[in-house]
Amino acid sequence: MKRPLPLIKWLVLFLGLCQSLLVSSKDLPNTLELKYELTQNGELLGAVIEKFTIDNVKKFHIESATKGIGLYALFGDRLLISEGMFVSDGLQPQRFELHQGNNLSKDIFVDFDWVNGLLVTRSKGNEIKETLENKTQDLISYLYQLNYENFDEPLIEFMAATGKKYKKYQFKVIEKKTEIKSGDINYETTLIQSMAEKDGKPEIQIWVSNKLYRLPIRIRYQEKNGTIIEQTLVQANIDFNGF
Repeated sequence: MKRPLPLIKWLVLFLGLCQSLLVSSKDLPNTLELKYELTQNGELLGAVIEKFTIDNVKKFHIESATKGIGLYALFGDRLLISEGMFVSDGLQPQRFELHQGNNLSKDIFVDFDWVNGLLVTRSKGNEIKETLENKTQDLISYLYQLNYENFDEPLIEFMAATGKKYKKYQFKVIEKKTEIKSGDINYETTLIQSMAEKDGKPEIQIWVSNKLYRLPIRIRYQEKNGTIIEQTLVQANIDFNGF
């Protein structure tokens, strides 16, 4: 049964009762539907809507759609798709896609050939092949992979294919217990931030839930021009089947 999270007092009580179970669980649920509010320097841009599913052969599928409002809607939806398999240490992507509105010229496709150790990126008629390193994620799967990382290590490290770059991501834990408020709900989170910086500030900061599979509650991106992009969780539907 799916149970909606946003702004419902009885669910806060329910989550409290389930806290010990959720904290100890390493496996993500079969279905997650998340909605984030997206802002730029505090101004509302739109929403990010994500759906995560796992089938009975442990294949995962993630879709993340960014939907702008007002003038931002003119650019069309930005859609990220990640598919792959669950392995012993978490998510192993096999295919990543990036689409921007109806502009096919901006489509990017990334294939992860784990058998031959190749990362193949295709865009604008070009194909780039690179050596595929262990513990590689894509631009959206890495956020769910955080559920399987060891936050007691000095650094959380992995390679990530963004469609435009293939680079190493490094995060460090800054604070293990900090509150983020969204609507009427206070989330207990752990703050991690990237070692990479822009203008002396971390490029990425992520507040992940301490109780719900380390799902990102807030993500803050520091742009080169000083612009701050934030997405904050405002709604979550979680399939609790299997508990």
